[in-house]
Amino acid sequence: MFRLTVIKSGSLRAVPLLAVLAALYSPVHALASCKEPVGRFASLDGRVQIQGDAQQGWRTAKLIDPLCKGDTIRVGAFSRAAVVLVNEAVMRLDQNTTMRLVDISGNKEKRSLLDLVKGAIQSFSRKPRLFSVNTPYLNGSIEGTEFEIRVAEDRASLLLLEGRVLASNEQGKVVINPGEVAESQAGAAPTSRVVVKPRDAVQWALYYPPVLATPAGQDDAVASLDALNQIPEDGRSVEQRLRRAALLLEVGRQDEASGEIDAALKSDPDSGLAHALRTIIHVVRNEREQALTMGERAVALSDTAATRIALSYAQQADFRIEAARDTLLQATQNHPKDALAWARLSELQLMLGDKPQSRAAAAQATKLAPDLARTHLVQGFADLADFRGTQAGASFQRAIELDASDPLAHLGLGLARISEGQIEAGRGELEVAVALDANQALLRAYLGKAYFEERRSPLDSQQFEIAKQLDPNDPTAYLYDGISKQSANRPVEALADLEQTIALNDGRAVYRSRLLLDKDRAARGTSLARVYNDLGFPELGVNEATRSLSIDPANASAHRFLSDSYQSVRRREIARVSELLQAQMLQDLNLNPIQPSTSETNLNIASAGGPAGAGFNEFTPLFQRNQVQLNAAGLAGNNDTTGMEATLTGVYDRFSFGFGALTYDTDGWRPNNGLEQDLYNVFAQAALTDQINVQAEFRHRESTEGDLAFNFDPDNFKNDKTVEREQDTTRLGLRYSPSIRSHFLLSYIHGERDEAQQEVFPGIATTSGEADETADQVEAQYLQQLDGLNLVVGAAWSKSDREDTQAVVFLPPLDFLNGPPTQSASTIENPRAYTYAYLRPGTVVWTLGASYDDFKDDFADTFEETSFNPKLGVQWDIQPNLQLRAAAFQVVKPGLVSNRSLEPTQVAGFNQLFDDVNGTKSQRYGVGMDWRAHSTIKSGIEFTRRDMDVPVFGGTWVTEERDEQLHRLYLDWILSDRLALHSELVYDRFHSESGFATESINGVPEKSVTWSLPMALTYFDPSGFFAGLGVTYVDQSVRRSATADFFASLDGFQISGDDDFVVVDASIGYRFPQRRGMLSLVVKNLFDTEFQYQDDSYREFRDEPSTGPYFPERTVMGRFTLSF
Repeated sequence: MFRLTVIKSGSLRAVPLLAVLAALYSPVHALASCKEPVGRFASLDGRVQIQGDAQQGWRTAKLIDPLCKGDTIRVGAFSRAAVVLVNEAVMRLDQNTTMRLVDISGNKEKRSLLDLVKGAIQSFSRKPRLFSVNTPYLNGSIEGTEFEIRVAEDRASLLLLEGRVLASNEQGKVVINPGEVAESQAGAAPTSRVVVKPRDAVQWALYYPPVLATPAGQDDAVASLDALNQIPEDGRSVEQRLRRAALLLEVGRQDEASGEIDAALKSDPDSGLAHALRTIIHVVRNEREQALTMGERAVALSDTAATRIALSYAQQADFRIEAARDTLLQATQNHPKDALAWARLSELQLMLGDKPQSRAAAAQATKLAPDLARTHLVQGFADLADFRGTQAGASFQRAIELDASDPLAHLGLGLARISEGQIEAGRGELEVAVALDANQALLRAYLGKAYFEERRSPLDSQQFEIAKQLDPNDPTAYLYDGISKQSANRPVEALADLEQTIALNDGRAVYRSRLLLDKDRAARGTSLARVYNDLGFPELGVNEATRSLSIDPANASAHRFLSDSYQSVRRREIARVSELLQAQMLQDLNLNPIQPSTSETNLNIASAGGPAGAGFNEFTPLFQRNQVQLNAAGLAGNNDTTGMEATLTGVYDRFSFGFGALTYDTDGWRPNNGLEQDLYNVFAQAALTDQINVQAEFRHRESTEGDLAFNFDPDNFKNDKTVEREQDTTRLGLRYSPSIRSHFLLSYIHGERDEAQQEVFPGIATTSGEADETADQVEAQYLQQLDGLNLVVGAAWSKSDREDTQAVVFLPPLDFLNGPPTQSASTIENPRAYTYAYLRPGTVVWTLGASYDDFKDDFADTFEETSFNPKLGVQWDIQPNLQLRAAAFQVVKPGLVSNRSLEPTQVAGFNQLFDDVNGTKSQRYGVGMDWRAHSTIKSGIEFTRRDMDVPVFGGTWVTEERDEQLHRLYLDWILSDRLALHSELVYDRFHSESGFATESINGVPEKSVTWSLPMALTYFDPSGFFAGLGVTYVDQSVRRSATADFFASLDGFQISGDDDFVVVDASIGYRFPQRRGMLSLVVKNLFDTEFQYQDDSYREFRDEPSTGPYFPERTVMGRFTLSF
């Protein structure tokens, strides 16, 4: 007796099969009913029969039949079946198999028992309960989740694919591990051996896509095989042999089919259909080169619909979707009456996003063959892409009725169930899909995604690893596994997976899976920049994102990736929120939250950086489904610092929404350095059609601050300065995508801002000022993707009306100087247009562009800047591990509403939207090189220069010349799976000609040179614990004008000078299991070092000031982030 005992620790919820079976139950099968069904059929191929416990006769099995305790299942020759049991095991039954369901229980404490009388079963279960299988000759105790058992007349064998087994009988025992088989003959002790390709041993359980339209019903297919089997082998014609081979592949009999194909080729070596069937076998065996060669040979020999269908599968396996589509276009032109060709064409067109043409092709296939399963399959995926989950589910159900053995139909049904919020039912269908084609890497990756969604680690990573082994060239599993590892506090390993994803996605960070039928919206919105920021490698994140945008400027995930990467980069606030805007405009519906803290510029909230500060979008799911998600975060630190932030986001069918709120309050590191922030935002998006997407957003911000700037001397501040702001921003957006390669964007932003400033000069006077501003911005953009060329063309118009009131109230005895407030009004108007072309000849990406700006500010004496701005950039992969970047371009800083634009923010990786004075005309030149010396060592060097003409009003408008040089050298080193080191050397030089802006006390320095050398070491433990230690050396020299120095000395301040210092930062934290959140503690300036430093406030000219990144006082900040 071979007794198979399956024991796995851990609790598991039972699949609610009773409700499903009750819905499927038909009165026709009343005799087969039972009070508590123990399973159901998922697939039936050929002749499958059932015999009830109390019945003597056999009856033909139907998909709607429930399985009851004591039922016996018998699978005939050239047949297969798949059953789903209530203990969450999915079993595949081979031909000539008889199995009895002795006692199957969904209770995790109760043992399930079945008898395998003869034949073979493949069991697939993620968390099996107590489970025994009785067979002759061998006893097995299994701690595994995937195995095959085969029973012959005098022997039994057990092949383990995953887990661990102790196999024994009365004569002995043996332990086997994955990839080994235990065998025993009657009366002999079990032995074990290693199987070189263990998954090849279960070829009978795989799915072979059809190239010929075969009979729709299982009885008809069996009848066809029976008729062909009656013909003597030596009397079969080539056509009969190939017809029989096609039918044998339908039921997984590859060996027998190959024999028929060989015999056919012996009689007719030029048979195109024989080569086509061989092509399909190579595709299923993941032998891509052989499949392509064989498929092309098949078409060359015989240009039929079947040969072209086979070739299209080979081309799809090689990720050449457009070529596969073109192959089928020719097939339908040559053979317009072939329904399967039309269905296959519809599938490929849908993969490429051509929904109208896909629906038309599917309609033609339905007209020719209404009962063709493939047509309903494609219709289901089309409905799924259009957010019609119910209709999609009905189409997939119909496809399953017509061909239950097709794993894609079960995958589609699973995705439809998940989209409706039924994650458990959807995951069950994905498990069935894997059982029907266990060697399909893509199905494994999607099942891993479902386990990730259910927070069932390590089941998710197990499936991802199997998928990688099955198909190392498919980026899907690497993408999902990278996301999973990052959320499990394993960013070093996640980085390796994500870099492999990029390499397999043709060098692009175009974050989606290879199943193009499913648009994978949720995964594309996941913050992959988080991995780079966790490791402290921001340069790598920026490089990957900008590289991707050069190849695919319409990719929303790459824009979000770049936006998130800019969070840790100084002087990139306008570029950051502009990239965020572009990501929002291009995104599909998703649950990805837009936090208030990321949607606004310069909040000056103490940033943890690295792994200590989690963004909400790293907790978003990998599946898009109808659901609501709540994220919350809080912080507290010294200087009476407190803060809270929360977002509530949801998706329902064709609509998504988000609400966010933030509050922050601190006294700051010195007197009158306090800051209060209150933000609220509301976002809504709707997919009106599959081509038209609209969105609306409203943001409200209130802030109160003192004197925030750090102008070299820590004591250089104003004791009685107060600034209050209130801003409202309304945004409307429209995206029209007539095809997957072309997009029209239309954006409207309206802003209102009220600002009040007051400064008290004790005993002398109080000054105050109020500003009321109303602004509008309209921008349109067209994006077109061609072979080897991408185009971005846009135009924008913005207008801002501002009214200012200034007042000075003198105290006695100077009160006689008091007069009425002065008022002024001004308007900034800025029409502009731009075009960018990205050319990709070979390993080089050229950026050619130009913009035209007409900037006008009529404050007092009108200032106007009209300019044509050329742009040139190049990214050259000299070698796979060595990239050269260079750019030269001119920019006029536009007058932006809400500090954001749709225009590309960078050229060849060099930022062009700095936080300059409106109307600043600048030229930037840059060259950089990035080198991967080793898989664990990345380094780079970059040299840039900016020359600026800055408009300054000093009674009249003038322009003052300034220039900047920013050079840097970086080294990122992965020391181990748990340790990462980042080091950088930065040279930052600023120079300004003497003028009005340099004469005031805290005005623009005439020269500033800063050297900085940051080094950071981060540690990550798989348990969730992480820690970081950073050391930064800074050497700075600041020179202001003699006039400014003189007046500063009268007040006792030093605003010019030299200083160098070392700042040590430390962090520690813990990630909660199952992506529930994070706790962290960050200490900046650990040793409370005092120093002098000039921050960037003098060269950042937005509505809000900028602070940091160094403060001459220890700051301590505790944070928590929770996801519900």
